[in-house]
Amino acid sequence: MEIKTAETIDKMFEYNLWANVIVIQICSQLTDDQLQVQADGVYGTIRPTLEHLISAEGYYVRHLTGEFPWADEIDWSAMSMDELLKMARISGKRLLELASKSDPHSRKERLMDDKPYTYYNWTTILQALYHGIEHRTQIKVLLTKLGVEHPELAGWDFTGENYQ
Repeated sequence: MEIKTAETIDKMFEYNLWANVIVIQICSQLTDDQLQVQADGVYGTIRPTLEHLISAEGYYVRHLTGEFPWADEIDWSAMSMDELLKMARISGKRLLELASKSDPHSRKERLMDDKPYTYYNWTTILQALYHGIEHRTQIKVLLTKLGVEHPELAGWDFTGENYQ
C-alpha cells in the first residue's frame, strides 16, 4: 500500500479548516455574556481565543510565505463573528494550499524574545495543527461550562466530505 503523504497532509488541513468553521458557527450563536465565560486552564474567554486562533493562522502563513493572507493591520476585536469566519476561511484555505507543498527542510530564522530562533517549515505546519486543536479544545471546555452542547471535533467526526 502506497502512503500518499501530500494527500494526508491536505486532509489534516481540510480538517483544521472544517473544525474552525464549526466552532465559529456555534460561537456566533452565543450572547455577549456567554462569550465572556471564563475557566481556569484556558487561554481566555471565547471571543479572544477565537481571535487569537485565527490571527495566529495568518502568522503561520507568513512564516511559510513571507506574507500574511490579509492586510497586516487588523483590528480583530472590532470584527463581527461573520468577518472572523471569513478570515478563518482565508487563512485555513491558504494553509491547506501550502502545507503539503512546502519544503519541510526549508530553514528560517527570526527573533523570539530578542533571541535568534531557527525553525523549519515542518515545524510551522505542525504548530498550526497543534495550535488549532489546543484552542478549539479550550473553547469546548468553555462551552461545556455554559451548558452549550459542543461539536464533536475528533478526527473520527471528520469525513473529508464536510470541507467548507
